[in-house]
Amino acid sequence: MKITSCVMSLVLLCAGTVAADDKQGGQRRTILRQTFGSRIRSLDPATCGDTTSARFLAHFYEGLYDYHYLKRPVTLVPQLAAAMPKISDDGLTYTIKIKKGLKYSRNPCFGWNENGKLPVRIVKASDFVLAIKRCADWHIGSGPGWAFLKGRIEGLDEWRKKTVPYAPRDLDRYDLPVAGLKAIDDLTLQIRLTGKYPQLVHVLALLNFAPVPRESMDFYFTGRWAKAIDRKLPPVFTNSFSELQLPCTGPYVLKTYAVGSPIIMVRNVNFRDQCYPAAGGADDKKAGLLDDAGKKAPFVDEIHWWYVASSKDAWEMFITGKSAITGIPKDVVRKVLTDKMKLRPEWKTKGIELVRYDSPSIFWFVFNMKDPVFSAGKSLRQAMCLAFDTEEYIKVLHDGRGVQATTFIPRSFAEHDLAPSPHAKFDLTAAKKKIEQAKKELAAKGLLENGRIPTIRLDMAGGDIDTIRRAEFIKKQFARIGLTIKPVFNSWPELQKKVYEKQVQLHTMGWHADYPDAENFLQLYYSPNISKGINNSNYSNPKYDKLYVRISTMQPSKERTRLIVEMLKILNEDCPVLLLTEPVNFTLRWKWLKNYKPHPFGYGYSRYLRIDAALQKKLTESLRVSQ
Repeated sequence: MKITSCVMSLVLLCAGTVAADDKQGGQRRTILRQTFGSRIRSLDPATCGDTTSARFLAHFYEGLYDYHYLKRPVTLVPQLAAAMPKISDDGLTYTIKIKKGLKYSRNPCFGWNENGKLPVRIVKASDFVLAIKRCADWHIGSGPGWAFLKGRIEGLDEWRKKTVPYAPRDLDRYDLPVAGLKAIDDLTLQIRLTGKYPQLVHVLALLNFAPVPRESMDFYFTGRWAKAIDRKLPPVFTNSFSELQLPCTGPYVLKTYAVGSPIIMVRNVNFRDQCYPAAGGADDKKAGLLDDAGKKAPFVDEIHWWYVASSKDAWEMFITGKSAITGIPKDVVRKVLTDKMKLRPEWKTKGIELVRYDSPSIFWFVFNMKDPVFSAGKSLRQAMCLAFDTEEYIKVLHDGRGVQATTFIPRSFAEHDLAPSPHAKFDLTAAKKKIEQAKKELAAKGLLENGRIPTIRLDMAGGDIDTIRRAEFIKKQFARIGLTIKPVFNSWPELQKKVYEKQVQLHTMGWHADYPDAENFLQLYYSPNISKGINNSNYSNPKYDKLYVRISTMQPSKERTRLIVEMLKILNEDCPVLLLTEPVNFTLRWKWLKNYKPHPFGYGYSRYLRIDAALQKKLTESLRVSQ
C-alpha cells in the first residue's frame, strides 16, 4: 500500500477522554481523540489505497479476515468469515463460510419498517460478490483492489470489459455473472481462481473487499446522490458523507464529517459481540496487554478525528494532558530522548511511556525506467545509489529515527538478510567511477548535454520548509558526482497522478506492506503490474518476470526462498529504485491509555483501546500542580 507521505513520520494518533452527559440517556461517555496529519483520500472501501484512509475506514469496514491484534509474528484470523477457507486440492477453488447473524449498521438504504424505524439487514455472501465486482468495475477505477484481483479470478477481467459501455448509474452491470465468483447460498462464498494464488487469503483481509449490500448501490448511486457520485469516487464523499455512508459491519459508524470540524464516529449499536483477545505475545501479560482479556469491545463510546497539519499543535495537546498519544516533533526530539534514543527520566516521572516499533515499510527514490536518461544504462542508477549518504540523511533530517534500507524487503521479513544490495551503501569513490561509465552509455545514445549528464527532475510530495530542506540535502548529495537535481514540489494527489501518467523522471515514494509476504514487495517490479499502477518504476526484466510468476504461486519453501534470492540479486544489479530508509517509529503515550500495541499490518484496532479514568485524573492533577 502506498504510504501517504514519503517523509518518515506516522499519522499522529492522539487520544483523550471527556466525560460528558448523554442528553438522551443521561450516561457518561468516553471519547477518544485522534489527530491525523495527512488528508483522507478515500471514503469508499473500493478505492481506499493509502495508509491514512485505511486507518480511518477500518473503523467502519471489515474484510473476511483480519490479523490477531496481539500475536507476533502476525497471525491471520477469521473476521467476517466463520473460519479459514476450504481450498480445493488443485489450489484454485476457495469456499468461504460467512458468520451467521452479522448485522449491518442501520441505514436508510434498507427503507423503514412498520414502526417507522430503520430495519436490520443481515450480511450475505452475495454482498462480498458485489464488493469484489465494485473493485473490478471500470467505472470505479483502477484502485488497489483491482490491482490484487486482475487476472486472478475466472471471468472477472472479462466482466470488467463488459462494464465499460454501461452508463455510470446503470447498475444492471452488477447483475452480469462472473464464472469464478458465486454466492452458493446466503452464507457461502466461492471463488475460483485462474491459477494458484496463495496470497488470496491475505488479500481478503483488506477492507477494499468489505461487504456491500445491493440496496446501498440502488439507493445512493441511482437516487438523489447520484449526480454527486458521478463526479467519481472518492471525492464525492465530502461534507455530507455522514448521510451517504454505506452500511458497514465495524465497531463504529460515522456521525458527522465536515471540513474544518472534527470527524465524529460513534458506536455501531449493531456491532457483533467481539471480545478483547485472550492470548498474545510472550511479554503481553507483563505489559498489562491482557488485563481486559475476554471483555467485550469496543471500550470507547466515540472517536473524534481532528485534522492537525502541525505536529507542534499535536505536541502541545499531549504535554498539557489533553491527548494520550503523540509523535515527537523534530524540534523537541533531543529534549525528550537521550543520545541512545531512550526516554529521558523526567518524562517517565510524569507518567509517560515511549513506544518504539518498526514498520514494514521502505522509502525510496524511484527511477522511471522508461525515461531516456535512466534507461540508457544501469551505471547512472548505480552511481546515484552509491553517492547518497543515507546514514547522514537519517541523522540530519530524521534525528536518527530510521535505519538504512539495504534490500528490497523490510527487516521484519524472513528474506531480508539473504541478498543485501551492493549498491545500497555510501561509496563516493565507486560512485564517481560509475558516473564516468554512465556518461559513456549516455554519449552512445546522444543524450549528453555539452558533455554533461542532463539536469534530473525530482518530483516530491509537499512544499513546506521540511520538504524544501530535504530537497536541498538531496541536491548536495548528487552534486558530489556532478549531477544537477531540479526539485519539483507537488501535493500528494498531484504526485500520484503524475506517477500514474508516467510524467516523472525521478520521484519520492514508499511502500507499506499489505500482508506479511515478500511477494508484496516483489510485485512492485513485475512488468505486467505497470498497467495496474503498482510498478511505479516501469521496470521490466523478462528473467525477473518469469521468477515472479513462479514464486507467486508457491507456498513457503526452501525452493521459493532460493528463487526470491535470485530475484533480489537481479534488482540489486538493475537498481530500479534508490533504497533510502526503513522507518523506526517513536510514539509517546500517557499511561492512562491502555491496550496500546502498534500493529504492522492491520488497521481499525481503536476498538481495543481503553482509558483508565482514575489514573488519568491522578496524572492530570499532578501535571497541573507541576505547571
